[in-house]
Amino acid sequence: MDQSSSWSVGDVSIVIHPRPSPIAAAMYTLRDLDVDVIVIHGPSGCCFRPARLLEREGMRVVTSALMEDDFVFGSEGKLSKVLKRVDEIFKPRLIGLVGSCASMIIGEDLRKAAREAGVLEKTICCNVHSGSGDNTVGAIVALKEAETMGLISPQEFQRQKKMLEMATLLEQTRGTARGEYIQNRAGDAPKDVAGVILNALGSGKRVTCVLNAKKETAFLYADVVLAISEASRKVGGEVQVLANLDPEVGLPRVRSYSRIILERFGNEGVSVYSITGGIDEYPASGERAKEILLRSNPDLAVIAGIPHAVAVEGRLKTVAVSVGSRAVSNLKSLGYDYVVGERDAHQVSLGKEKHIRRSLLGQAIRRAM
Repeated sequence: MDQSSSWSVGDVSIVIHPRPSPIAAAMYTLRDLDVDVIVIHGPSGCCFRPARLLEREGMRVVTSALMEDDFVFGSEGKLSKVLKRVDEIFKPRLIGLVGSCASMIIGEDLRKAAREAGVLEKTICCNVHSGSGDNTVGAIVALKEAETMGLISPQEFQRQKKMLEMATLLEQTRGTARGEYIQNRAGDAPKDVAGVILNALGSGKRVTCVLNAKKETAFLYADVVLAISEASRKVGGEVQVLANLDPEVGLPRVRSYSRIILERFGNEGVSVYSITGGIDEYPASGERAKEILLRSNPDLAVIAGIPHAVAVEGRLKTVAVSVGSRAVSNLKSLGYDYVVGERDAHQVSLGKEKHIRRSLLGQAIRRAM
């Protein structure tokens, strides 16, 4: 099957392989807004994996545990009781309330339940479900509610909304939402790709590392930059670093990620040639990185995080580093020369203590030196 083919009903392109959920996107955005508790108004199994992962961040994630009778007779009263109990147990400063497919289809009123529980003023109500559209819809809903509550400025909301819309377009044109069905595919062996990078450095060539990552995943992909910089000090060659690590852009939590990584880079003697944007600006920072790469014309470009946002394949020799077997397959079909599939970046990077995590490619480079 042609990976770039798709079919449509009306104006909606149909993608039949699994895609990220708007519910999960809303949950991650609520985390970035520093809520203390997320309440999912749905069955206890709804978004189980994101819920468990987000608890690593020190958050509480609970559900209203809807059952079949609730689908028929409604459950706003049950939700109100859950919200009251959450307020009693955890005494949260801020609550995130997220709908589910079940509760939104039967028309549950999240605001009414929060009002009856006496917690509306500190609850970000997200009316979203998995059929709402692209996953970014969930993030935009959460951010709009945060703006309405005065938690973020109108200017920050508009900037975030623009970036999320750009991210959606990027996925539809160059990402895994561009094909009807994209096959799973293993990437190139990290050991083999490490050899390519070390051969380039050992031959005195110039390697440009591009960190174009998303949120906390930067803590995994930054290790690729560290490893290549370590290799350059040992075997030679020239390394240039481009990174979307602007510490003045984004929500406070996200800005702190940039500061942590930049501090580690500084301690390790890694100089960033160009800051291409903030961590939440990967669609735009990818374009800026592309311009710099094509202008500077390195012998090898190693792009980690969201490589398909940096459209230089076919014009430079490239190594792409990303996560997911469909992402690997997509990057190969786009024309990247080498593609390394990393471990699940969210799973590896989540946790109360934020620091750079060892990557498969980084470890392969260190072992090969």
